[in-house]
This record gives sequence, structure tokens and C-alpha cells, in this order.
Amino acid sequence: MPASLQAAGITVAVIFSGVFGSSIGLVRIRESGMLDRMALLPVSPRRLTAGYVFANALLDLAQVAVPLVVFLLVHPPAPVGVVCAVVSFASAVVAANALGVLVAAVPGSSGEGHLYAIVAVMAAIMLSGLGAPAPYTQEFLPFWYLYAALVAAPGTSALAPVLAALLLGAVLMVSPWLFGRTGA
Repeated sequence: MPASLQAAGITVAVIFSGVFGSSIGLVRIRESGMLDRMALLPVSPRRLTAGYVFANALLDLAQVAVPLVVFLLVHPPAPVGVVCAVVSFASAVVAANALGVLVAAVPGSSGEGHLYAIVAVMAAIMLSGLGAPAPYTQEFLPFWYLYAALVAAPGTSALAPVLAALLLGAVLMVSPWLFGRTGA
């Protein structure tokens, strides 16, 4: 199998596990009433949301790290390429989980949550240029940078953390609304 297909598979796995896992988990927390109870804690919604995103990101990092390491062993890049791949990988995982939280803010039920999550996953895959080359859209999401770093495109990881931070910032901005509070 060509390295580009393997890199695309790892990138899709990051998008799917991050968006789907994060959004469905949060929808279920809301349906069970736990989100309402968490809103009563003396902890800001932004801190709760950041904790949720990073906890899910750690789980996803652990799940997808094995295929990533195997890929890097089979297709060894230059030392700089390893750093680019790791930075892009971490950024993409955080961004996927942040996107999942944004998706979870919309649905009213678990069924809607599944539908919105799969639509968001497919949109992220297409907007990242993984489904078909799209030269003007692929660089707006950090997932393209993970794919590019894995196929050894030079200088591709610099913008990934910035894009992931912007997406996480957007999530933290809407987190009070997610918890039904307007305060910080």
C-alpha cells in the first residue's frame, strides 16, 4: 500500500476518533444530566471544557500512537520530519477533539449527535483535502498538516498548532453556553 494512503488512513483515524468520541461522549453526558450537575461546580465552564478536550485528546493520542509509530518505522523520515509529524499529530488530535465539542453543542439527542458527528467528520476529511485535492481549502484545518508531515512534505507543521489553538479557543469561547452559563 502506498505511504500516502497509509498517511491518509492515520489522519482519518485521528479525525474520526477525536470528533466522534468527543462529541458523542459529551452528548451522552448532557443526556444523563451530568452536564447540568457539572455546571453547578465552582469551576468555570472553560476549565471544564478544556479538561474534557485534553482528557479525550490524551486517550486518542494513546490509541492512534501505535499506528503512527509503526508508520514512522516503516517509512522513516528525516529527524526534522519526525518532529513535524509529532507536532502535527498532537495538534490534529487536540483540534479533532475541540471540533467534537463544537459539534456536541448543537444536537438535542444522541441520535442527532451521531448524525452531526459523522457529517462533521466527513466535512473535515473533505475540507482537509483528503478526499480529493482542493488547493484552496486543505490548509485551513490542522488535519492536512498531519497528512503532509507524514508524506514528508517540507515545512508543513508550523501552522498546525496555531490552527489547533484557534479551534480550541473557539470551543472555550462557547463553553459557557454549552454549560448553560453566561459567566466565565
